Amino acid sequence: MALLALEDLTVRFRTRGGTVHAVNGVSFDLEAGETLGLVGESGCGKTATGLAMLRLLPRPAGRVEGGRVVFAGRDLLSLSEAEMRDLRGREIAMVFQDPMTSLNPVLTIGTQLIETLVAHRQLRGAAARGRAIELLEIVGIPQAARSLRRYPHQFSGGMRQRVMIAIALALAPRLLIADEPTTALDVTIQAQVLELIEELTRESGTAVILITHDLGVVAGRTQRICVMYAGFVVETATTRQLFAAPRHPYTVGLLHSIPRPQATGIGELIPIEGAPPEQLTAPSGCPFAPRCAWRIAACWVDNPALVPLTRDGTVAGEVVNTGPQATHRLACHNPASAEEARAGRPLRPGFEAAPPPTDILAVQPAGSAA
Repeated sequence: MALLALEDLTVRFRTRGGTVHAVNGVSFDLEAGETLGLVGESGCGKTATGLAMLRLLPRPAGRVEGGRVVFAGRDLLSLSEAEMRDLRGREIAMVFQDPMTSLNPVLTIGTQLIETLVAHRQLRGAAARGRAIELLEIVGIPQAARSLRRYPHQFSGGMRQRVMIAIALALAPRLLIADEPTTALDVTIQAQVLELIEELTRESGTAVILITHDLGVVAGRTQRICVMYAGFVVETATTRQLFAAPRHPYTVGLLHSIPRPQATGIGELIPIEGAPPEQLTAPSGCPFAPRCAWRIAACWVDNPALVPLTRDGTVAGEVVNTGPQATHRLACHNPASAEEARAGRPLRPGFEAAPPPTDILAVQPAGSAA
């Protein structure tokens, strides 16, 4: 049985401007010790998915409106708040995007680290302080004993993120959710933070969900990847499959947004035109259709389900939410071929992206991508 299984998870945010359809039936599973990448543009539902797992959505605006989050055989959405408090940190931990806003600026690093040990391990006094020093040393904080008395603003961004990792892994959780752990860090520090997470979780056997907008971050650090767009998983595969043979036009666009050597076959930088949808209404068709160079008429009226690819690379007919982990799954009416994925554009003679139907075009706001 998988350590974690998301089943048709649905999240909504009630705002003054309307209801935001943030997560729309996301399903995936995760084995113990496995690392899964959750990738996509800002606003695609990655962070909302992670927060929903831990029931940390901002209330009353955000709420889970459907699905299940099954962790170690228990549905987290059915637990009491007291049970969730006991589980957070001890069983599932999270590294948030911005350590400056995640750490309390008026409390020392030592206070924030020790309170985790006191709450879950019942350590006190010298024992708690000794364990806190040990954790800071493990994550590479210099002068760990002295650093316990310092405040977050006295650390660099990279050092603050190391402190967040120390707090998250203090109790050796079974699952770590790392939400954009390298945001605002320079390239060298990014690599150091990612290597630190990889090393520490490998030693403890902790499963990891690595949330990022950058496919380059998950390359070589994950076993599988789920690509999200507008709250949907649009493609999922093993990391090797996804980089070797991307099929969804959005995945192809993400790969072409990364500078890569020409020898890899995907070297030209090609922007994805337009912007993500506001998600104030449920899509009637594929949410990526307005930006997609591969769109056909069906894309405007029918949102495709996530289905497995057959051995010959075509899309199978049955709908699949969960199943064998190595299966390449896709939600697309007109996938890119291998040659088109390398080129970053359709190559079929005479093919043109289907324009929106007249009834859709009539209600599109000015400036919308067609």
